[in-house]
Amino acid sequence: MPLLFPVSKQPLALASSLVACFLLGAATPARAVIITRDASGNTSAPTDPALATRWDQVGNFSAYMGTPIASQYFLSAKHLGNLTGQSITFPDSSSYVTTASFFDPASDLAIYQISGTFPSDKIVPMYSGSFSSGQSMYVFGRGVPRTTTDVVGNAFPSGTEAKGWTWGSGTSSRSWGTNSFNQIISDPTGGPQIAYDFDYNGTGTDEGILSVGDSGGPVFMQEGGVWKLAGINYAVQTPFNTTNTGSGFNAAIFDKGGLYSLTAPNTWTYTNPTPGNQPAFSFSSSVPANSAWIATIVPEPGTLTFVGLSAAAWLVYVRRRVA
Repeated sequence: MPLLFPVSKQPLALASSLVACFLLGAATPARAVIITRDASGNTSAPTDPALATRWDQVGNFSAYMGTPIASQYFLSAKHLGNLTGQSITFPDSSSYVTTASFFDPASDLAIYQISGTFPSDKIVPMYSGSFSSGQSMYVFGRGVPRTTTDVVGNAFPSGTEAKGWTWGSGTSSRSWGTNSFNQIISDPTGGPQIAYDFDYNGTGTDEGILSVGDSGGPVFMQEGGVWKLAGINYAVQTPFNTTNTGSGFNAAIFDKGGLYSLTAPNTWTYTNPTPGNQPAFSFSSSVPANSAWIATIVPEPGTLTFVGLSAAAWLVYVRRRVA
């Protein structure tokens, strides 16, 4: 079983092998969720009014994010560590100090309690439906942006070609991207995960992948025509390499074919190039799969149903949480 490293405890965002969303970047303010369209990212609210509302409901929590689910409680990522005492701050500048934390022993979800209460218009409904292949989703985060530097690897049947882009530096700026559901898999540390790949068809889109710093950010999916909280950002596939030695590099990769991936400590595994792309995956902890635990902490939880695991029961990639 390859090692998994959540995207946290190190600044994270949306990217490749699993990196938890916790990599704190340096000085320059950055975008967050990496998108295929360009290196500047989406740093303003989505144009869809319903998603713009969600943008305003998600708070900045330390260097990450938190999403209110009840009058005194919000969800974030466990691998960020105990951040009790930190404040969650919203785009309208309202701020609430956390007074207690609760960590799910079976997943990477963390619930924080605040002093005072959230107004009702800040509380986000939780997703309770099942998932289907290709289902649309929006992902928010505060990770690093991508650069304009191409990662080049071996092509099929010969030669070389672009495979993605290296990560940039800096964190904290909000950003968003889109993606679609692939499957539910289980991570022995993070629990049931929504897995989604970084598809790229050569045209500019808002397709997003996580990077360090995106940990704790929300995933929204529609249920009954309403965008609801379906996941909390956990990890991304990274690092990669062009040889089988050295430390490699973090990158947003839309085709692993022709590159090496870290599959165990000091072990680089080559992915043979194929005619089609072999994209890297991002992972976000499933909210509905952990509804029973949420209900033990939150006095007024939304109604959620359990989502079973797919046949792909374990992660097969090295993961680093995106904290």
